Amino acid sequence: MQPKTFLAALALCLISTVAFSQEFEVPANFQPKNDSDYTQYESDVLKCIQWLMQTPPDAETEKQKDANAFLLKWMTGTSTVHIEVKQEIVTFMDTPELLMIFMGGWTKYTLETKDADNKVNCSLAGVEAVIEYYTKNKAVLSKSKGVEKYIKMKEKGTLKEYIQKNA
Repeated sequence: MQPKTFLAALALCLISTVAFSQEFEVPANFQPKNDSDYTQYESDVLKCIQWLMQTPPDAETEKQKDANAFLLKWMTGTSTVHIEVKQEIVTFMDTPELLMIFMGGWTKYTLETKDADNKVNCSLAGVEAVIEYYTKNKAVLSKSKGVEKYIKMKEKGTLKEYIQKNA
């Protein structure tokens, strides 16, 4: 790829990322009563997860609280996603941001693949989301030995194997 083409592609990606992250608004008055109420918010849930993944933990903190509250309310009420938080896998429970990112990664995987019953793949998606978020925000987040361990496993290619043994 030529330098000019690469720079143009990079600029386009950055612009679309910024535009996408600014697009998300936390749904107001989310008061679901039945399964179809949850289903109609699935695209908002995916946008919320994407926005949370792109937003550093020290930025737009009020909006993050609202986004997390919306996401948690949706995840706990929907019949589509069944998140399993196992201590052997979620070794970063002491960091609320990372726990939400894990649950968001699990949810995103489930909604995009409709593979809700594969706990290994769901857990892997959650852990990989945490690795991505942690790596991007390392300067702001507290050090997590558990996530550091997962980063090393991913580099060595042993992360999925570890999750299979513990899921």
